[in-house]
Amino acid sequence: MARVRVGAQMDWQPSSPLTAEELTRLPVFPLPRVVFFPGTALPLHLFEPRYTEMIEDCLDSGCTAMAVALLAPGWEDHYAGNPDIYQIAGAGRIVAHQRQPDGTHDVILYGLDRVRLHEIPNEGHTYRCARAEPIEDFGTATASDVLAMMACATRVAARVRERQPDFSLQVSAELAPARAADVVADQLVVSPEERQQILETSDVGQRVDLVTESVASLLAQLCEAHAPS
Repeated sequence: MARVRVGAQMDWQPSSPLTAEELTRLPVFPLPRVVFFPGTALPLHLFEPRYTEMIEDCLDSGCTAMAVALLAPGWEDHYAGNPDIYQIAGAGRIVAHQRQPDGTHDVILYGLDRVRLHEIPNEGHTYRCARAEPIEDFGTATASDVLAMMACATRVAARVRERQPDFSLQVSAELAPARAADVVADQLVVSPEERQQILETSDVGQRVDLVTESVASLLAQLCEAHAPS
């Protein structure tokens, strides 16, 4: 398994999209409680042998693309094998890497696409691979809906900064609604199930609504926790 190290910034943005060749055989990194969104950075510390093999194969071949898939419920009983994963996953590139003296790896992935995974034989490798089918967004969100999402997110961010003064809501005003929803979800939606639902939602208007509902619920919880007794 990998440990997720929090604190990635949005400065690592690869210039090249995933290619058709890369998508025909994409390494898959299954993780519990981790949902990987396009337009976000995911820092990881890899120490399990099958995943250090995966990273080393990627780096040796020059192919920096991979997918991160959320493990489905019940994975604990089958983790040493190939437990079920959600078929909709985030895919992106390794944009920073450091090999440690003990053979572990610190990497940062940058998300590029939503993909549907169709697993294929691993051909002698210890890690999983899949043919990945990109999923395109459709529809749009109204300006008022985006403003409502951002208003909730800004209020939650202010609450978070009361405990974590260095916290920053990293959403640029230039981001399209689809990408803004992904970035807000990545930073402020806690539940893996809600995050996965947002990842699986291709309709941009519905995605913005889901993020707003989740962040508004978090805001209500934070306000209740701070209310005088």
